Amino acid sequence: MKIRRKNTLSGGFSLVELLVVISIIVILASLIIASLPGIQNKANRNQVQNFMAELESGLEKYQIDHGIYPQNPSGSNGDRDSTGIEGAKVLYQHLSGDYLMDDGKVDPDEKIYVLRLDYWTSERNSKNPRSVKTSDGYTIVDTYGSPVRYIADPPNISPEERKTFNPTYDLWSTAGNEGDPDDFSVQANYITNWQSK
Repeated sequence: MKIRRKNTLSGGFSLVELLVVISIIVILASLIIASLPGIQNKANRNQVQNFMAELESGLEKYQIDHGIYPQNPSGSNGDRDSTGIEGAKVLYQHLSGDYLMDDGKVDPDEKIYVLRLDYWTSERNSKNPRSVKTSDGYTIVDTYGSPVRYIADPPNISPEERKTFNPTYDLWSTAGNEGDPDDFSVQANYITNWQSK
């Protein structure tokens, strides 16, 4: 007669096995969390590039209709960065359809060159606004909330007086890199419509 022995080992995991699995999960989670800011920054940069492509398309349509790109105010004698910020207001005025810049809404009989750019429509999408109200009107902003910079020199300007790198206009975003605009290491992270010099 055979005597059967009962298996006394349970089918559970040992404490060491559980600690190893938990350690692996913690390591994987920390790697994922560490990579999130880089992924978010890349997504934001892509949004800025797409938005700038929309602005460039709107500028081309404007130029076809008017024969000239929107011009910066004639009194723009500041540095390149402050002139570019003033240019963001010019872009808003000419491309949004809110030419009067009185209420943030598209004016009657004004042509819209870039959709959803007017403040009223943009404000309703407060997660990612395209324009913001300032003390003296409205301005176009990028995904980071910084003003988009725009400079268009008047036609027939001498090369010595030119502020643009392009013969037509310069359009750029600081892409969240707020620092000394004359510092080349800061400028290297900008998103621009010209090639780096």
